[in-house]
Amino acid sequence: MHYVFDTFQPGKVQMKSGEMFERRMNYNTITGEMIFEEKGKYLAIKEPLKVDTVFIAGRKFIPVEKVFYELLVNGAYPFFQEFTAKLIEPGASIGYGNASATTNAVSLNSLRRNGQAYEMKLPDDYQVIPGFTFWILKDGKYHKAGSAKQLIAVFPEKKQWINDFIKTNKTDFLKRSDVLLLVQQLLENK
Repeated sequence: MHYVFDTFQPGKVQMKSGEMFERRMNYNTITGEMIFEEKGKYLAIKEPLKVDTVFIAGRKFIPVEKVFYELLVNGAYPFFQEFTAKLIEPGASIGYGNASATTNAVSLNSLRRNGQAYEMKLPDDYQVIPGFTFWILKDGKYHKAGSAKQLIAVFPEKKQWINDFIKTNKTDFLKRSDVLLLVQQLLENK
């Protein structure tokens, strides 16, 4: 699955101009595009930087350059999750009945449509590897926040607190709920 949600969900797009529109929406993790359904077609938001916020299923997505981050914690230091995915196409034959996924490269440019209509059904033999990155906005810059080392780099004065919390709570940085709890507690203790 190369979308954040299993199905397209009712959503709202709040433009920076104040205009709002409602459509069924989803986020494409391969292309980094916010997709909406209109008259049976799927379209990408053409100019994401004109968008203020996208609301889908009670969740908020904020444009950051040409992609969208989900806002997990709002406040003095907003905390975000960026959804990504790697697309692995079926391996080309390397002889003797073997295949290698590394012999075939996928051009993501062929998947980008810049707001144009497209059908994003991947062939069954393609594999999607989901990924994510956590970010904290501090002093107008986005800082990676998906490991103890990265969090300590953002908040060096909280090094001991971060290490103690991770040890006590056995924080798993591959679990969104664990990282979210850590960051919520960290920001409450700032």
